[in-house]
Amino acid sequence: MREYKIRRQLFNILSKNNPNNIKEYDISIPEYKKIKKIIEEIKEKEDFRQRDDLFSSDEKWYLICNEGGGKIDISLSYDKIKSIPCNVIFNNCNIDLCVIKPKDLEKDNTETIKNHLYFYNCTFENLLIKLKNIIFEKTLTFNQCAFYNDLDIHQNQFLDHLVFINCYDKRNDKKITSLDLQENEFEGYLFIKNCAIEKINLWKNKFKNRCYFVDSNFGYKDKDNTTKLNFSNTHFKDNVYFNNSEFYSYADFHECEFDDIACFYGVKFHKIPNFSACYFKEQKAANLINVDIDKLDFKSVEKYIEDNYQDETCENKQEITEEQRNNNCKLKCAKHLKDSFRVIKDVLITQNNTLEAQEWHKLELYAKEKENHINLSVKDREKNADIFKNILIWFNCVLLNVYRNTSDHHNDFLKILNFTVGMIVLYGVFIFFCQACIEPYSKFFNELKSSVIFIIIGILVFLCCIMFYFNRKKSIFAKSIFFIIAMVFIVLYLVTYFYKTNEYKTILYLVMCYILSIYICYFFFNIKNIIFNIVFKFMLYLVFLFFLINSSQLINPFTGVFSSGKLYESQFEKSLNDLNASAIVNLASILQNDFNLHLKDQNISFTELNSAKALIIANKENLLKLNDVNSNITKEVLGEKYTELLKIINQDKITENTIKSTSVLYSIILLLCIFSLQKTARKNSIVPS
Repeated sequence: MREYKIRRQLFNILSKNNPNNIKEYDISIPEYKKIKKIIEEIKEKEDFRQRDDLFSSDEKWYLICNEGGGKIDISLSYDKIKSIPCNVIFNNCNIDLCVIKPKDLEKDNTETIKNHLYFYNCTFENLLIKLKNIIFEKTLTFNQCAFYNDLDIHQNQFLDHLVFINCYDKRNDKKITSLDLQENEFEGYLFIKNCAIEKINLWKNKFKNRCYFVDSNFGYKDKDNTTKLNFSNTHFKDNVYFNNSEFYSYADFHECEFDDIACFYGVKFHKIPNFSACYFKEQKAANLINVDIDKLDFKSVEKYIEDNYQDETCENKQEITEEQRNNNCKLKCAKHLKDSFRVIKDVLITQNNTLEAQEWHKLELYAKEKENHINLSVKDREKNADIFKNILIWFNCVLLNVYRNTSDHHNDFLKILNFTVGMIVLYGVFIFFCQACIEPYSKFFNELKSSVIFIIIGILVFLCCIMFYFNRKKSIFAKSIFFIIAMVFIVLYLVTYFYKTNEYKTILYLVMCYILSIYICYFFFNIKNIIFNIVFKFMLYLVFLFFLINSSQLINPFTGVFSSGKLYESQFEKSLNDLNASAIVNLASILQNDFNLHLKDQNISFTELNSAKALIIANKENLLKLNDVNSNITKEVLGEKYTELLKIINQDKITENTIKSTSVLYSIILLLCIFSLQKTARKNSIVPS
């Protein structure tokens, strides 16, 4: 009889103001088989660690469920819910829930709900759902529920558990639109499992017991959303678990305190998380194994700063412009982001997990590069800025840019291998063209006037400006190429104006061409088009294979510096072989200061002929030093062959000096590439670095 009295009392409470929506026979008492069946069904579906406590044998439950299988519309106001006399399961109901006292909102004026409330397969869609200043003595559970309005839970005390489970069904659009938990105190668990929560706020809650945010999706899947998932300033006094959850929006954990286990096992971040100023009391208790950050790259870092810099507090001085203030905020945001990655990196290093740590270190370097880039924009606008400091910042920024694009900061072995092969091929092609086209090059450069060079370089600068201004006007890469082109322009112009020796002009022009070709090759490596990349790298390895077979000495970075003759075929030796024995003997005599050329016997042995050739090759530059009288005598005997030989000697000299000059730069680049190769290989292997 007592159960029926409670049922009647419960009916009177729930039917108040909406008597037509619920019937008394929709409420099942604990003895009914129906309620036992529902409880067993719930137990089978849910995986809550404390499910035996929820439905223990000494607890009696009342079930509210439509007999015909339809939905019941129930309004649960503050007065109704505090008057419920028993443990209730709401099954398949449309709930209008607002538990708040309109006239008394102070935190000290709290009310107590003493019974279990279990919402199973319910929909909350009519109004804002608000729970405030309530003490929940028993568990509040939402199982397979859909929330289409904001759920605000503020300044409450949970002596038992708060549970959200299975609030996700993609086919039926079942989800939690917004879960706002602020300044609550949890004695029991906060348990969230298999839920889709588009927006969550956990600001300044006190968790004295375990927290679970497992197997759930947080945030909007729309890539352009800028919503924050706010877990910041939260103190987790016990274990907290985020196992196998996915964060589609920006997850903000800044200034969180983790006193015990913090488990992020299998978590996937689709956007940059923020762990700046986080405190892990037991760093070895933090589980960051298998955290998926594969989707995070340099563009993600840039987008994070662009989307979140306005949240930073910066001085709003009257003397600074809005753009300067924005740059200051972006700089502050970049520094916080760098600190965020450092926090996780340090935790992983403490655990000797270097492989995972290097991934976060890579992100830290991305943030550092962006910080330098923003810093340059700030310094450019400062009065009395230290130009040498700016140059140092610029150099560091370019260096980070190069390491990112060539080896992903020693994390991508294939990338640095491709770049190394590219540098070898580029130098091999450069040497080939130096040999094949040195004559037209020399003729072209020697005939150029200063005004012509000025026009050519001016057109080149103008084209580069157009190319980069629209797409990359804020890029450090664009600034760098403008700087390089400007330097090339200035050097070429000054050399053409002041240098009178054609040999040095040609060498300098060729060295500048090599530097520019390195820059162009670097640009090609950064093109993201898949088809271009496939074709470019296929051609690269094809040419590399050719050089590997025919000019393997290119792989040695010091060959050109100390033995430049091994990298090219001397045209003088080739021309010498085309001369007859008489001309060779006469040349050898000239180099021995014997100018009685017509008296020489031309009948010599093969061995003597080879000795004469060796003498000529060893002293060929002396032919350029003959005085006018001796030179005229030589021309009379050898004719046009002598003039051709002098021309070829000059060309060989230019080629040799060009190779020596460029080999210094090539050897530095190749040594850096080899260093990056071995460092990347060691970092991605079991061999300790």
